Amino acid sequence: MIYEIINWGIVLWFIENWVELVGVVLTLVTLYLGIMCKWTVWIISIISSLFYVYINFTKELYALAGLCFYNAVMSFYGLYCWKFIKTKNNQDHSFCLITKKMLLKLIPVGIASGVIVFFFILFIIGRISFFSVLETFITTLSVVIIWMTVRKIVESWLLWIISDVCSVILYLYKEMYPSAFLYVVYTVFAIFGYIFWRKQAVKGL
Repeated sequence: MIYEIINWGIVLWFIENWVELVGVVLTLVTLYLGIMCKWTVWIISIISSLFYVYINFTKELYALAGLCFYNAVMSFYGLYCWKFIKTKNNQDHSFCLITKKMLLKLIPVGIASGVIVFFFILFIIGRISFFSVLETFITTLSVVIIWMTVRKIVESWLLWIISDVCSVILYLYKEMYPSAFLYVVYTVFAIFGYIFWRKQAVKGL
């Protein structure tokens, strides 16, 4: 009897969380394709991002839902860059290390994004809390990271590590355990992603 109750409990949990589980699987596929620099990553990214628009919205994580929509849009740009843009040597769009010029552009964009996202969250939920600030930080950082990833900037993986650790904390708080597990995996693989991309960038110098 107890065994049957446990089994039914597991079945019901899967039924209630199937959207999040599919989103997790798609995002893991995106992670692998991204590390291996396959242009198909952006096709899967569009689909997984739209799943997480819905998932985050239903959990009242409105800034992250907006971020996932932004990611879906940027994935079209990523697909264009990785599939069609060639370097002067007619090679695929190559890896690069961040420059001072890039930093001077990214810092103001990051600050502006942070201010906009913060006031958006404040307007939606009407109060300031640790987790609303954390959501603001994750969203702001990710806006910058996604652009860096599209441009194959190696250091994007270092920022992903920071963002992923913060996401684990946020999703645990929201009791979104599949997503929390996903971002634990993300954190580990972001380290491998940085090592792999850096090796490729050094080879191209």
